[in-house]
Amino acid sequence: MIQEIGEHVFCNEYVVCEPAAGDYMLHYRDRGCLTRVTGAGGADAWTAGDVFELPRLRDFGDKAPDQLVYAFAIGEQRFWIALCDEVCAPEGFAYEAISWLRYAEPAELLFAAVTGSQLDRWYRDNRFCPRCGHATELGPRSREVVCPECAKITYPKICPGIICGVVDCEGETERIALTRYNGRTTALWALVAGFTEIGEPLEDTVRREVMEEIGLKVKNPRFYKSQPWSFSDTLLVGFWAEVDGDPTIRVDHEELKEARWFTRDEMTLERADDRVSLTGEMIEQFRLRGREVLVVSPGASAVLATEQ
Repeated sequence: MIQEIGEHVFCNEYVVCEPAAGDYMLHYRDRGCLTRVTGAGGADAWTAGDVFELPRLRDFGDKAPDQLVYAFAIGEQRFWIALCDEVCAPEGFAYEAISWLRYAEPAELLFAAVTGSQLDRWYRDNRFCPRCGHATELGPRSREVVCPECAKITYPKICPGIICGVVDCEGETERIALTRYNGRTTALWALVAGFTEIGEPLEDTVRREVMEEIGLKVKNPRFYKSQPWSFSDTLLVGFWAEVDGDPTIRVDHEELKEARWFTRDEMTLERADDRVSLTGEMIEQFRLRGREVLVVSPGASAVLATEQ
């Protein structure tokens, strides 16, 4: 998945320090990230994405951007975000869509660029105090913005959401409900997904979203894995759940283009090499393992793993 960056260690602790010439500098504009493509990928974006670089502060020469804020470190490499609206892009660098970057390599720079975009949106969305409207200031020693007028402190917000593999494994049957959304740039099959609402436990989000999107009642939600998904400022929590009662799918066509049951033999291989998304991993797990996915993951907490 996108957060799996091999031996590289991601450290999101805010550090008070000064930028150095060799540090990476992240800048975003129109949902694009300043990058340089150094190698062309193959026809299959999942397995052979383009290779790219991110600019370092030294690449800007004497035109280094201002309004730099420390973001995080990956291994020994530090990353900064330039909050200014415009920068003088170094030669060879251009803005590539964040949605394109999800297929690019290397994995650690992909994760840095996408995670940085979430922080960049948060900083830009909080330039003014949500309480009194006064211009905010950056916190001097931690990742926060502070209103000098009313003293309100704002920290980064994360939106919890679920994805759910709804399965029907009664008797000899082994099948999974897959959906396709309306208005998406890709037509890949996906799982039921949605954001958690105020006052709602994650297990209830599973039940509500499945009912709203495909009209099914489910039982025994089982925690699988979680994933940061910075494309939508989300912490995704993956569940498996079993259909409870009538298995007839009733599609919410306002949100979904279609939804249907797939047996393991009917499932396409379009997600087989998806190395970035929890959705892709769960779909491929069911294709390979079938009903075995209903065995609780060793990483599941006692609370989430308890059958409801």
